Amino acid sequence: MILFRNARIMELDPPLVSEPIDIAVYEPNEGAHGGTIAEIGASLQTKYPKAKLAGDGGFLSPGLVCAHTHLYSVLSRGMLVDIAPSKDFAQLLEHLWWRLDRAIDPEILQASALAGCSDALKAGVTSLVDHHAGPECIADSLSIIRKAYEDTGLRGILCYETTDRNGMAEARAGIAENVRFTKEVDSIRASGQKPLVEAAIGAHASFTLSNETLEGLAEAVQETGRGIHIHLAEDKFDAVDARYRFSKDPVERIDAVGALTSRGIIGHGVWLTPSEVEIMNARDAFLAHNARSNMNNAVGYNALLPTFKNVVLGTDGMGADMLEEFKFAVFRQRESQGPWWPADFLKALHRGNLLIERYFSKDFEPTFPGFGTIKQGAPADLVLWDYDPPTPLVGANIAGHFAFGMSSRSARTVIVAGKIRILDHRPMYDDIAIEADARYQALRLWKRMEER
Repeated sequence: MILFRNARIMELDPPLVSEPIDIAVYEPNEGAHGGTIAEIGASLQTKYPKAKLAGDGGFLSPGLVCAHTHLYSVLSRGMLVDIAPSKDFAQLLEHLWWRLDRAIDPEILQASALAGCSDALKAGVTSLVDHHAGPECIADSLSIIRKAYEDTGLRGILCYETTDRNGMAEARAGIAENVRFTKEVDSIRASGQKPLVEAAIGAHASFTLSNETLEGLAEAVQETGRGIHIHLAEDKFDAVDARYRFSKDPVERIDAVGALTSRGIIGHGVWLTPSEVEIMNARDAFLAHNARSNMNNAVGYNALLPTFKNVVLGTDGMGADMLEEFKFAVFRQRESQGPWWPADFLKALHRGNLLIERYFSKDFEPTFPGFGTIKQGAPADLVLWDYDPPTPLVGANIAGHFAFGMSSRSARTVIVAGKIRILDHRPMYDDIAIEADARYQALRLWKRMEER
């Protein structure tokens, strides 16, 4: 048993801050209810005198979710590689990212995944949705990433970025890796275990997918019951290409073959049209908004953001600090004079838990309270914040404190599936070794990029 004493529960949707109270958590090995919240009440230390103390005071919230990232880009931070100037987004892919993903080997992949997972946990992120690419390291790549998640104790959803850009054989290999990994996850459940990592069906973008490959992806979605995870209309080029070559909008393309479902994740969607938003909303799919990445790549702003039913927040590989991402999302919307306020983005930040729930709900009783809440029986994916606000923090102004005060530095203790991963700001895994190997593998990656 794990115990938080005198913590103020901070729910994000609907927003609420409680009076100080105790929260008890079942550890993973404590029977059928392992990894869930056991009890909420006063003076629980008297009832559970042998419980491990995870914190005293502070604000306890559900864990944060990064709904779209690229762990393979972790080792690009500060890279010392000769990159040709790019005049547009398509050239940026050619000059930088497609050189980087071709340079990935198993050792580089493992190091980048471990470092990225560790960064996420230290920022109060308990679930990370990754979108992997590595044309020279496709087979079993998702299993390498899965091990990194399990070694650090992070929850998440993985996929491989299927694309035609290096030929049809590679496209088929990408689909095969996605399907193989879904079977790996299914086998974990069949053995009676609760997986920490789930699987989606990954694809790059409309402009690098033929109809044949898209149909193969749709078949994989239908066969496995997972959702597609794909970039669509991140740049205007993707939208124009779909209409020019296929006479369909990007969302219309994937929906026409039956690949868009309620577990589907569309990254960016900057240049989608109102009719495409209607299709996504009808399919109950998710739009992963990545404000910092969109700004960095100068691809434009998604003015239709308030019209999407299921907006979630991601980083597109720019770290995993979701409070930082939240701030950028808020300020970029304000700069565009959009109608959303911090409270609207708080809902989007919290909605990442709905995405996680759609992939992991089968591991819990039908009546469980769901992800993203602090209630008895809910999954124990939790963050204790040692934030000491200079003004009152109540339900009505949580979004304001997130936008103008709190930062990931306040993430004191992090629990995932009932297991302590960060305690008093100290990782419960060998973070020093992870960071040292990441620095070594980053140099290897940069050298391999120069050779390409």
